[in-house]
Amino acid sequence: MSTASTVDAIGPKRGNGPASWALRRRQIGAVLRLELRKGFLGKRALWLYLLALAPVAILTMMLIAVKAMPSEFTELRDASKATHMFAVIYQTFILRIVVFLGCVAVFGNLIRREVLERSLHYYLMTPMRRELLVVAKYLTGVVVTVTLFGLTTLASYLLAYMPYESGAVERFFSQGPGVAHMGSYLLVTTLACVGYGALFLAFGFFFRSPAIPALAVFGWEAVLFLLPPLLKKVTVLHYLHSLCPVPVADGPMALLADPASPWVAVPGLLLLAGVLVALSARKIRGMEVKYEED
Repeated sequence: MSTASTVDAIGPKRGNGPASWALRRRQIGAVLRLELRKGFLGKRALWLYLLALAPVAILTMMLIAVKAMPSEFTELRDASKATHMFAVIYQTFILRIVVFLGCVAVFGNLIRREVLERSLHYYLMTPMRRELLVVAKYLTGVVVTVTLFGLTTLASYLLAYMPYESGAVERFFSQGPGVAHMGSYLLVTTLACVGYGALFLAFGFFFRSPAIPALAVFGWEAVLFLLPPLLKKVTVLHYLHSLCPVPVADGPMALLADPASPWVAVPGLLLLAGVLVALSARKIRGMEVKYEED
């Protein structure tokens, strides 16, 4: 869909009645269709696919290595080993690096990319409330990241158990907590995309380059285990870790803190995302398009 056809789809603005809400839904849907095509098929999507495939590739190589071992070393019957191994891989690599960097790349460029490509004014010229544009772009980022990294989480989780004896794995999924753990990891991935996405979207409005504040957040959360309990509560990662089904030790140097209750972590992350998206929507109201000179 071209930008011109998007303008035609969203139509003129109306009042605040039911017809107006229907119009706003159509406007958001029109932008979503255009932006999702960019998100999944755009020229920057290849890097995002490679990032999402990195954990899958690592676990696939581990599976191949195990299969190549002599049979006496491959009689693995304790599925709890896979449970702990995946917990470490998920919290230290998938969540902290893959999902984090993916959210920086997607949400940090939702507005900045339009400025660099000198195309933002096409959206701002349409008869559409600017706040709805922010919401539509944010929803686009959520759909793209949750889809890609949700599939990454699911595939990695299943690959982690493949080297183990099939009977033990079957019992773990049918009689044990296997399915519940998988659902918890998918929930954490979704909330990570929602929370980090709103944060990096806001950075795009307040900083010339979202990469700089994103690097600061990455460094802050990298030393999460050293932070006192009060400071842990001002990090997104603390609440995400609290929702992970299998805790991972931070080492002897870590300062211990009680994990957040799910009744606090889930609404807290959603509330944070809502506040940040509202802040971004407020910021775009007075935004003037001033493209940089070549």
